[in-house]
Amino acid sequence: MLKRVYIAPDEFIAITLKEMLASRNIKAITRRFETTWLDGLPKMMKGGWGDVLVDEKDVEEAEECIKEFLEEHENDEPGDSDKP
Repeated sequence: MLKRVYIAPDEFIAITLKEMLASRNIKAITRRFETTWLDGLPKMMKGGWGDVLVDEKDVEEAEECIKEFLEEHENDEPGDSDKP
């Protein structure tokens, strides 16, 4: 059974986390909240773009990986690589 490990604020972060988890041998999928006929209402109600889901057996490891990844990249902004 799949379990939510993160509510992504946008598609870019959802895909980034999915790929990061895959690099650590954790299969993840994304599930977006939006549907075309509701025009953004689910996103407003659920507080994000969509879910990052993993198998139940991988939940603890995935949550730890996501926490570490987000803490590591918390202050990253475009163009940071140019700064001394």
